[in-house]
Amino acid sequence: MTYDDTPIGKFLDAVASERVVPAGGTAAAITGATGAALCEMVCVHTTAAADGPSAGGESEAGPGETSLSGLRTGLRRRRKKLLALGGQDAAVVEEVFGDGEAPSTRLRRRAAGIPLAVAEAAVAVLTDAETAHRRGTPGVAADAKTGAYLADAAVRASVETVRINAAALPNRPFASDLEGRAATVEESADPVRRRLLGGN
Repeated sequence: MTYDDTPIGKFLDAVASERVVPAGGTAAAITGATGAALCEMVCVHTTAAADGPSAGGESEAGPGETSLSGLRTGLRRRRKKLLALGGQDAAVVEEVFGDGEAPSTRLRRRAAGIPLAVAEAAVAVLTDAETAHRRGTPGVAADAKTGAYLADAAVRASVETVRINAAALPNRPFASDLEGRAATVEESADPVRRRLLGGN
């Protein structure tokens, strides 16, 4: 299942339908991908403005920072990954609930592992959004902040899904590892939330 070429209206109709998929995990992934796309747009317009006749070129990258074109490339890669994860989440949910039988251990693990991957990708988008907001031109920098809010929503929702699904796993060491990784993602998001979104 892929969402690369699914019309937005059709996707939302499917979410709002009697079908079991797409559900919350897929919606979170798509939300994170939307945040990444907004930050990509900020990179595009900022680079275009810097290359204009009255500008002196792309804004300088700070120590350890990539160029805006590099930032855009990374964001695009994360957007594509989040779209793919949204499809994977839908496939797992359909397997878990589609045939009415008790899900296998493998499926239960994937039902917790995929949202963890979404959270990890979305927190990277959130971090990049801070850079895009700081370096973006005034006309589009606010879009990076919107992208940050969307990425943060994807992080929060996915971390919560990991916790819920991991709690149902019979293998406690495996579940504890997932929960620990989810907590690490949550902790890494907190400083960016404070700096860029003004809260926790």
